Order: sequence, then C-alpha cells, then structure tokens
Amino acid sequence: MNKLVKIISASAVAGAVLVTGSVMAETEPDAAIEYRKALMATVGGNMKASALIIKGQVEHKDALAAHARGIAAAATLAPAAFKQNTHGMGSEKTTSNENVWKDWDKFSAGLKSLETEATKLADLAASGDMAAAGKQLGEVGKTCKACHDANRDK
Repeated sequence: MNKLVKIISASAVAGAVLVTGSVMAETEPDAAIEYRKALMATVGGNMKASALIIKGQVEHKDALAAHARGIAAAATLAPAAFKQNTHGMGSEKTTSNENVWKDWDKFSAGLKSLETEATKLADLAASGDMAAAGKQLGEVGKTCKACHDANRDK
C-alpha cells in the first residue's frame, strides 16, 4: 500500500509540474500577437523588396537571395508563432481571425505551403535566374493571399 501511495504521489507531482510548466510557457497574449505581427512584417517587407528588385525598380539584384532567404526563414518560424490561440485575448490589435485556431490543421498546412514556396524562391534567387525568381515570387504571393483571405478579418 505504501508503494502505491508513493507512485500516486509521484505521478501527481509530475502532472503538476507538467501542467505548471505548460501554463508558465504561455506567452502573454499581447506579446504573442506583437511577435506574430513582427514576423509577418518581415515576410511582407522582404516580399516588397524582392518585387522591387525583380521589377527592376531598384538596383539591388545581389540582395534578392537574402530577401528570399528572409521570407523562407520567417515562414519556418510562423507555425510556432501562431500556435498559441490568442483569439479575443489581449488588447493588441490583430487581423487574425478565429479560423487560425478553429481549423489549425488547414492553417498550418497553409504555412507549410508558404515555407515550401519561399524555399523554392530562395533557391531560384540564389541561382540568379531573375525570370524564374519573379515567377516564383508570384507563387509565394498567391500562397500569402490564400491564407489572408481565409484567416484575416478585413
């Protein structure tokens, strides 16, 4: 009996540590939202810079690969950044709607598509093929738009 009590007690303590650890790991909603916004601004800024380069509006062709890698890197970080459900929480303004967390599998699949398409862009940009990179930038943009249409409040 004494051994059973010890096992139950140890299990209860371990469970409490796990629960407390997961609660403590939660980020304050406003900070989580700010982080996501900053991460997505990285994607947007690098998309805009890439488009300006590809259209020949600025002379920074040597920077295209770095911008494309920035998009791909941010895309890799996005699933973890969005994992915490902050819908209706905090005071930080956000355009993310409940669909992000309501259908997480669909949303995370969209983020995976962004990562895949952005990685293709990074590879093409590194090769120096501006025409192919331009076409692929369009594919990345389509991926962004599809996600925004489904998961952002207008």
